[in-house]
Amino acid sequence: MKKTENICEKNNSKSLNFCEDIPCTQINSYIESILNTVQDGVYITDGKSKTIFLNNAYEKLSGTKKELFLNKTMTRIIEEGLIDKSGTMEALNSKKEITMNQTLNNKNQVLITSTPLFDLDGNINLVVTTVRDVTLINSLKNELNRTTLDMNKLKSLIHEKDGIVYQSKQMENTILTAKKVAVYDTSVLISGETGVGKDIVARIIHKNSNRANKPFIDINCSAIPESLMESELFGYEGGSFTGALTKGKKGIFELANGGTLFLDEIGELSLNMQAKLLKTLQNKTIRKIGGSKEIPIDVRIVSATNQDLKSMIEEKKFRDDLYYRINIIPIEILPLRKRREDILLLVNHFLEKSNEINHENKFFSKEALLALYNYDFPGNVRELKNLVERSVVLSRDDEIQLNDLPTVIKISDFQEKSFELKKGVNFKQAVDNFEKMVIKNALDNSSTSKEAAIKLGMNESTLTRKKQKLGII
Repeated sequence: MKKTENICEKNNSKSLNFCEDIPCTQINSYIESILNTVQDGVYITDGKSKTIFLNNAYEKLSGTKKELFLNKTMTRIIEEGLIDKSGTMEALNSKKEITMNQTLNNKNQVLITSTPLFDLDGNINLVVTTVRDVTLINSLKNELNRTTLDMNKLKSLIHEKDGIVYQSKQMENTILTAKKVAVYDTSVLISGETGVGKDIVARIIHKNSNRANKPFIDINCSAIPESLMESELFGYEGGSFTGALTKGKKGIFELANGGTLFLDEIGELSLNMQAKLLKTLQNKTIRKIGGSKEIPIDVRIVSATNQDLKSMIEEKKFRDDLYYRINIIPIEILPLRKRREDILLLVNHFLEKSNEINHENKFFSKEALLALYNYDFPGNVRELKNLVERSVVLSRDDEIQLNDLPTVIKISDFQEKSFELKKGVNFKQAVDNFEKMVIKNALDNSSTSKEAAIKLGMNESTLTRKKQKLGII
C-alpha cells in the first residue's frame, strides 16, 4: 500500500470521521479502492508537488504506467514530456483551486481541476487533481465548427431563391428552363403532381420576365364553381344579374393586364369555359358579362395542371386547340420520389423555419431521416412541409424519433423499397446501407470528393472515414 499511505499520513483533517480502531493501512486500502472506481482521473501530490497517487482511470487516460509518475515532482514530469503543463504547480503557487486544459503525452486532451488541501497550520499538505477526458468533446466541437463552415458552403450551393429549395440536377434544369423562357412572351404549361411547387415556378417565370413590375394574378380553376367562373375571369357590368355590384366588377384578366395570369388546375375548366378562354387568347380581348364591347387585354398566360391533358383530350374532356394554345412551352416538375436528394434538404429547411417560429431546437433522429428519405411523399413538398411542422409541434423531446412520425411513413411502409430490411439485416445495417447510398449518390454527382463532402454537409476527412467504414471505393 505504498502508494496511498502518504495520503493518510498527510491528511490531518478530522472531517472524514473514520473509526479510530481501523488501521491506517486499511483506510489507505479503502481510499485507493474508492478512487479507482471513479471514472475520471485522480492525481495526488504532496505539498512539494511529488506524486504520491494516481488512480487507474488516470493511467488509462495518459496511456502511461503509474510507475513513471510516482515519487516524481511535477517539474520533472513536465521535463520528461508526460504532460505539457501542471495544474498542481499553479495551485501550489496561487494556493487556490485551478482549472485548466492539459495535453497528455498520448495527445489526449483533458480538463483538470487542481485543489490544494491545507493542514491545520495553513500549509498545503496535498494537491488533488481531477482529470476529465475532453478529447472526444473537443473533437466533436471541432467537427461541429467544421460542419458549420461546410454547411455554410453547402447553403451557398443549395438553391434557395424564389422560395424553392433544391439540389437535384432535375430541379436545377427545371428552374433554368423557367428562367430561360421567362424573357419570351409565350404561353407556358407547367405540369406536375399536387404539391410539387407549380405556383412557385410560375412566379419565377413572372419575376424573370419583362412583366416583373406588373401584376401577377393567380386563380385556382378547381376552387371556383362553374356558375361563377365566367364573372371571375372576365368580370361583369353593373346590374347585369341579381346580386351584382352596381358599379360592376373587373375580372382577373383585367386585373392582370400588362402582367401575368396564372391559371392553376386548368384541367378543371368546363368545356364551355375552355371555349371562352380560347376565344380570349386568340382575340386578346374580353367581353364582360352584361357588356357589349370588346376590351383589349395584354396578358401572359402561365397554366398548370396535375392531370394528363392529352388523355383528357382523347376522352373529349379537354379541347385540343386550347391545349396547343397554352402548351407552347411545357415545363414538367418531377415529384420528390424521383429527386430524393432534395428530400433531406427540404426537411432541414422546413425544420429550421418551424423551429424558429415555435422557438424550438428540435432535430430528426437518423432513423426518422431514413424513413423520410424512403417515403414517396404523394403530396410532395406540401406534404413534407406539413409533416415537418406537425413533428416539431407534437414530438415531446428535442429529438424527433421514428415513432413520432405518422404510421404511413414508418418502417413498415418502406420495407419493400430498394433499401428494405431484408431477412438477416438488422436496423443498424439498414442505416449503414442508407448512408452508403446517399454518399455514393453525392460522389456520383460530384467531380471531386471535396465537392461531394460539401454537398453532404461534412468535411472531406469525415467523408473519407465514412467511405472506408462503408467500403465505398
